[in-house]
Formats: sequence, C-alpha cells, structure tokens
Amino acid sequence: MANSDSGTTSYVVIGYLLAVVQAVLYATLSIFGKLLYATGLDSHQVVLLRFLSMTVLLGAFLVIWRRVPLLSMRRSTLIQGAFFFVTALFYLLTVEHLTAGMTTVIFYTFPAVVAVINVVVFKERFSAAIAIALILAFAGLVLVSGMVAGGIVLDALGIAYGIISCVCFAIYTVLIQRLGRDESPLTSTFTIALIGLAASCVVFAPSVPTLLELDANQVALACGMGLLSTILPVVIYIEAIKRIGGTKAALISISETPFTLALAFIILGEVLTTQQTIGSILIIASVAVVSIEPLMKNRSR
Repeated sequence: MANSDSGTTSYVVIGYLLAVVQAVLYATLSIFGKLLYATGLDSHQVVLLRFLSMTVLLGAFLVIWRRVPLLSMRRSTLIQGAFFFVTALFYLLTVEHLTAGMTTVIFYTFPAVVAVINVVVFKERFSAAIAIALILAFAGLVLVSGMVAGGIVLDALGIAYGIISCVCFAIYTVLIQRLGRDESPLTSTFTIALIGLAASCVVFAPSVPTLLELDANQVALACGMGLLSTILPVVIYIEAIKRIGGTKAALISISETPFTLALAFIILGEVLTTQQTIGSILIIASVAVVSIEPLMKNRSR
C-alpha cells in the first residue's frame, strides 16, 4: 500500500512540476512576439508564423520519429483545435481594444470558468484550497495589470472578445481533461496546430504572401516561438491536465504572468513596479496553495 501511495504521490508531483514548466515556457510567447514585432511584422503575421512554425517543426519531428500517429481524426481533438484557434484569435482582438493588463485579467479568469464547469457539469469537488487560490490569483492579476492605478478605459466590444477568449480556453482545458487521456499529446498538438494554421490562412489571408519575404532572423525567432512558446507548453499542458486535472493545471498556468514580467525585465529591460511585484507574489502564493494541499493529503494517508 505504501508503494502505491508513493507512486501516486510521485505521479501527482510530476503533474504539478509540468504545470509550472509549461507556464514558464508560455511566458516566452510575449518575448518572442515583441522581438518579431520589432522586425516589422504585424500581429496577423505573427499569429500565422506561430501556427506555421508549430506545424512544420512538430510535423517534421513526428514524420522522422514515427512512434505515434501524425494526425488525429477524433472529434474531441478536432473540437479542441477549433477552441484553441478561437482562443488565440479573440485574444488578439481583445488586445486591440483593451490594454494588455486588462486583457490579462479577463483571460486569466479561465481557471474559475474551468472550476465552475467541473463542479456544475461533472460534479467535481470544489475545495477551500481552490477557492483561496482563485482569490489570491485574481487579486494578483489585478495588481499586475495596473487596474488599481486607475485611468483604464473599458471598451464593451473588447470585454466581450476577452470573455469569448477566456471561455473558449476553459472549454479547451476541460475537453483535454475529460476526453484526451488515451491519445498521445504529440498527436493532439500537431492536429491542433494544423487546424490553427488552416484557420489562420483563411482569417488572415492577405498576410499569407508576406511570409515568403521573411529574413533569417525572423525565421529563427519564429522557430523559437513555435518550439518554446507553443509546441512544448501545449504538449506539457496536456500531460499536466491528465495528471492533476484541469482546474489545478489551469490555476498553476496563471503563474505565466509573473514569469512573463520577469523575462521582460531580464531580456527586454522593461520596468518591474512594486505593484507588479506584489501581484506576482500573490499569484505564486495561489500556485503554492493549490499545489501543497493535495500533496499533504497524500502524505497523511
């Protein structure tokens, strides 16, 4: 029995570590995005590049490796891909109407949506630890966003776009948790990437020809974004959800925000304010709360 408990605890611990790692990797997306914008590309071209590099790099790896299927035709995976693309599209639209801080606050309420869906639809237990973690995380997001400083103009359309993006990513997370347990994360991720690329080529069709004019620096940055900011975190996020569930994995993913601030401070030289530092500490505290509680329960058995 002790060996069984030890194995279960190890499995869960790895799940929490994976959730943190994917948050760190996702945090590089903003860095690569800003570096690509600095080369003269616009947001539409960057979205296209993200899905293109993701599809080419992962597709090439899977064709050479040949250990798992390249493409999934499961309805659940195809639906996941659709929700992932809609999330990315409406997040982009939200940024165009609201500040980056306000966009972050709206989007990262998705763990609360995941929790509500799991409690209402799937009767998952809503623990005190999850409630406390959600409160700490939201308070941290508000501080990081700069909302308390005032002067933020709210755009109704932007808020609507943000809510759509948030809810779609929450549904994407729940779909992985409930329907994606017996499929390779690599197969799922390639399928999601291909759907995103096809949809991007339709939505951003006028920007497609400009991708033929990329220079070596832009191609290198696009490959970095595709691998570090998309392929690896998507694969790891899927695996983390399988191990610890969608609600906890979603909550831990909020730690992407302080990681993004830290990377922007270190790499881009952006200013890190006292308010943002306090907010980041609250977000990290929320991750600690949701991570420690189940591990303590396993240890006490």
